[in-house]
Amino acid sequence: MKKFLISDYDGTFHTDEKSMKSNIEKVKEFRKSGNIFAIATGRSFYDFTKLLDKFNIEYDYLIINHGATLLDKNHNIINNHSINNIAKENIRAEFDLVDDEHIFVCKCLESRTSILEDNITKIHIKCKSKEEQMRFNDIINNKYKNYVKSYLITGLNNSIEVISYNTDKYTAIQEIAKIENISIKNIYTVGDSFNDLEMLEAFNGFCMESGEETVKCKIANKCSTVEDVIDKIIGGSNE
Repeated sequence: MKKFLISDYDGTFHTDEKSMKSNIEKVKEFRKSGNIFAIATGRSFYDFTKLLDKFNIEYDYLIINHGATLLDKNHNIINNHSINNIAKENIRAEFDLVDDEHIFVCKCLESRTSILEDNITKIHIKCKSKEEQMRFNDIINNKYKNYVKSYLITGLNNSIEVISYNTDKYTAIQEIAKIENISIKNIYTVGDSFNDLEMLEAFNGFCMESGEETVKCKIANKCSTVEDVIDKIIGGSNE
């Protein structure tokens, strides 16, 4: 029975150069055995494809923008969830968002577009301080929760990222599972941060030992590399 592994990228698939190379080779073995592998990242299409040119990572599916955009291995769009236009305009006005160095906006595969455009996929906001980051995140996740969800971005200039409320990495994985006809018991996930929590809790989740403390507290299975997770999956154990 084929297995399906989904890995976060930053802090998970890529931690250091040595582990990265080992993970890439192990994924090749995993896929050659008839299994399915996906990368699930908060990065935009442009940001991630720059890494492909450098590392030549193999995968069957690519989940970008925290799950808002789902692509196959040839980068054909399977699904894309845009932010409600009225909610976007209200957020833009409340936080006085303009096209400057403090934000960037994604629109499906367009990784840098204007906050004034409709049907955008993700808003990245660089806050002035940790306190402002937490405040903006709380306001958006409470006041606008029927339209969007906001994630704290760890270690990146006190940033938050906002996507549509009806999507996340977990939802994108469900879409792939239907396409591939894979049962939940054969789906495995590995990640390290807040935007990984839904998928780690819903499927057979492994949290990186270097991950966020809040996430580690909620996920029993720990790992040091993606290679380690694949060895456990192939060995038939997720202990």
